[in-house]
This record gives sequence, C-alpha cells and structure tokens, in this order.
Amino acid sequence: MRVIEQKISTKRGGEYILRTIMKEDAEAVLNFRRDVAGESPFLIRYPYEIENSIDKEKEVIGNYLRAEHLVMLGIIDGDRVIGLTSVSPVGLAFKTRHRATAELVVRKEFWNLGLGAHLLDIAVKHAEDFGYERLELNVFADNARALRLYKKKGFIECGQIPQAFKTMDGKYHDEVIMSKNLWKH
Repeated sequence: MRVIEQKISTKRGGEYILRTIMKEDAEAVLNFRRDVAGESPFLIRYPYEIENSIDKEKEVIGNYLRAEHLVMLGIIDGDRVIGLTSVSPVGLAFKTRHRATAELVVRKEFWNLGLGAHLLDIAVKHAEDFGYERLELNVFADNARALRLYKKKGFIECGQIPQAFKTMDGKYHDEVIMSKNLWKH
C-alpha cells in the first residue's frame, strides 16, 4: 500500500520526509537494516545475517506495495533511511487474520527525537484503517526505552518468552510480547 508523503518534525526542530518505501529504496533499506543491526543490541539479527540481495529486497517491497493490508513506511533524510515501520498480518488463516504485527526501528543517532513515537502512531493508525483488531509487538525484555514507549502508547504486556534470544557473548535475553486492542467501540 502507498501513502501520501508528508513532512515530520522532531522534538528539536529537524524536518524529515515520511513516505512509502519504494522498490528504488531497496539498497537504502538494506543498508539501514545492516546499520541498525550493528547499532542496537535489541534487534534479532546481527548485520551479517541480513542476507537479502537488492533484487530480493525489491521483491519484498513490491509485496508491501501491492497488498491493501500491508504497509512499509520510512523516515527519509535525503537519500538515507533513518526510521522504518511496517504493518503486516500475523497470519492469513481466519483465526489469526484479525491480528497484525508491527516493526519499528530508528537509527541510534536519531533516538530521543520522537521519531519512534511518530512511527508507532502511524503503524497503529494503518493497522486500524486496515481493519485489524489487535496490533502486536515483540521486544527484548531489557529494552527499557522501547517498553516505556509501547506502554505509553497503550500496549500491554501479554506474555514473556524466557531466554528467547542468545547473543554472541553467551547471554540470554527474554522476549516480551505486547499487544494493543484496536477494536472500535
């Protein structure tokens, strides 16, 4: 799905473009994913594990563009992706198609500017517009900043998976499953 491009401002007055990720952005998206995987310990892959070719990433982006119930949006600074969110269904079977999951990632140098909150608000809005009844997120249990943001935006903890992640240093990290009810009353 495509959305109308818009300008967004940070808490400190910086201005960036929020727009649909297009196939032409495939290389920038891959660079973003590799960069942020190296910046934050709270992502599930290390940079070397992001193996998509540019053509494969274009295919993934194309799937988002064609579907009416998927969206991938980026915050763009020039030709560089600095934030990314996506909304996609948990499953297509009848019993799970009311649920969606969201991705939310911002480059470390742009943390604490309100961009993550903005991306989360956009993800929630699109999930509601698509007719999903529940939006879900998974987060490292020791990612206090993300947990605070998600709780502030109305997500609740609904489960935890002990030792869900094992990092290269041999340490384990629990995963918190969070959910937000999107039902219209």
